[in-house]
Amino acid sequence: MPTLGEIAKLIDAELIGDSSYKIDSLASIDCAQAQQLSYVVSRKYSEQLLNTLAGAVIINRSLKDSCKVNALVVTDVYLAFSKISHLFKPKISHNSGIHPSTDISQVHVADNCTIGQNVTIGSNTIIAASVVIEDGTTIGRNCTIGPNTSILQGTSIGNNVVIAPGAVIGSEGFGNARDVNKHWHTIAHLGNVVIADDVNIGANTTIDRGTLEDTHIHRGVRLDNLIQIAHNVTVGEDTAIAASTAVAGSAIIGKRCMIGGMVGIIGHISICDDVIVNAKSIVDKSIITPGMYTGIMPLMPHKKWQIVSIWLTKLDKITKHLNIKLNHLKGR
Repeated sequence: MPTLGEIAKLIDAELIGDSSYKIDSLASIDCAQAQQLSYVVSRKYSEQLLNTLAGAVIINRSLKDSCKVNALVVTDVYLAFSKISHLFKPKISHNSGIHPSTDISQVHVADNCTIGQNVTIGSNTIIAASVVIEDGTTIGRNCTIGPNTSILQGTSIGNNVVIAPGAVIGSEGFGNARDVNKHWHTIAHLGNVVIADDVNIGANTTIDRGTLEDTHIHRGVRLDNLIQIAHNVTVGEDTAIAASTAVAGSAIIGKRCMIGGMVGIIGHISICDDVIVNAKSIVDKSIITPGMYTGIMPLMPHKKWQIVSIWLTKLDKITKHLNIKLNHLKGR
């Protein structure tokens, strides 16, 4: 386990606290415990910082007075976190074939599969040809894993799950930080993917692992082909998502929703239960009321779109004003 002194040296941080304090993992500010390191990027999270149980926190100088635990003070918190994340990325065995620690006595495994160490697979599950299952994965009973599927480290899959050919479960999320020279630094994603019972996942669909916590696909979800589910997303029970939809990081989709094809859902928003989003719509803000939603506009230069969007939000007021004026003229 690295010490805070070693971590501070790696990211060129000012250390306030115990340099010999050991850190065993990373966690979000709300969930972190005594041997974990967290980070806070802005004053928006000052209250969580004051109440955190983390052993240490990466902060910028403006948050020093709000931090009551060991602190690593840096100029760019997100960049520092990206560098530290790789210290805690698990090592993966890359042996071919089936690792002897995995019991496949009640499992049908086709040719050319690779199964890592400490993998658990339930009875009557079918693993088709050329599937890759990495270390620490758990797969339940009566599942079907299609050909050329990749299930990466630490993924948890429930019972009666069907995954169509070519799906990738548990790949790295799209997280990057820029330095002062505009060079990108990849963030290691340390969370996993958790898939509940009775889920169907379509061909060539991808589900990214979480950054620190897990990506969750709840019971009964139906995902079509060619869907992108980004890191830290939650998809609620019995929701169905059609082909070519992309869901950005940390979005939360409720229960029993129906998302049409080629929908774009931006990150860090919530969609409540029982929502229908029509095909090709863009969901750019949270939806808090059940119902059917559509958001489709033709492509245009961004500056023009900014002007059009302002007028669109005022159409009801303009119409009301014109009706009042028309009725006034008629009354003359």
